[in-house]
Amino acid sequence: MRTEAFDAMATGVWELAAAVWQEIELLLWKPPTEWFSVNAFYTSAGLRNWYVNFERPTCRTTEGFDTFDLTVDLVVDPDLTGWQWKDEDEYAHVRRLGIITDSHSDIRVPGGRDPITD
Repeated sequence: MRTEAFDAMATGVWELAAAVWQEIELLLWKPPTEWFSVNAFYTSAGLRNWYVNFERPTCRTTEGFDTFDLTVDLVVDPDLTGWQWKDEDEYAHVRRLGIITDSHSDIRVPGGRDPITD
């Protein structure tokens, strides 16, 4: 389903849809000029994990705030002892489609490689 959404996004024709965040509480820290946010995901049992979301800097709009998710993320253990990349395949797909280009991102996954050019 997400791949289809990226394919539609690449055409430039898409619509914003309303959605409701469910089941997990989120604490988000987003420096407005940075290309990432740091998120803490909580369940009823406590901190589930940290999450580094790579995204464009935030821009204010008439509706609120706008940003653009760069697809690939880091999921970090609650105690900060380990981490793993998330959605490398989706990142490679949006790079192939040209939705994310070198001018948008300098993300290399994992071990410093670019999933498209390396």
